[in-house]
Amino acid sequence: MKYIKFLPVIIFLFSFTALSQNDDMKKEGEKVEAKELADGILYGADINSDLKVLGVADIYNDTSAYVGKTVVLKGNMSELCRTGGCWTVLSDGTNNIRALTLHKFIMPKEMDITGKVAVVEGVFSIKEITEEQAKHFAEEAGTDPNLVKGPQKMYRILATGIKILK
Repeated sequence: MKYIKFLPVIIFLFSFTALSQNDDMKKEGEKVEAKELADGILYGADINSDLKVLGVADIYNDTSAYVGKTVVLKGNMSELCRTGGCWTVLSDGTNNIRALTLHKFIMPKEMDITGKVAVVEGVFSIKEITEEQAKHFAEEAGTDPNLVKGPQKMYRILATGIKILK
């Protein structure tokens, strides 16, 4: 009889454990596998073919027109997160835009990006990042973090899909 008093507590603890396991499985399940297409390899969601494909320079020439909007960007891959495959940088040789996957999907971190062109869909924004954050990105890219000085302005796309063209 005295154990019945503890029954609600035991049930509560078991339900809490079950819920936390489901959350962990959901996080793991958010990672999307690569999808082989005729023109490339897709990571994440399909790229919306109804949106105009922009170049890096197009966005830099009129950033205010694109902030907060969903865009499709095409550019040369110049950097890739080497620790988790969770971001890449698209470049036109002068300007850079970082495409962040927010860990909803990942790309192979050991992928050779030399000469690769990617098309990215997501919401464009500009964010001021600290020197410490910028050094972290440099470390993830495998470059010297000591070259980073002061806060940085990061042009970025919160990507829903990244297609690496053949």
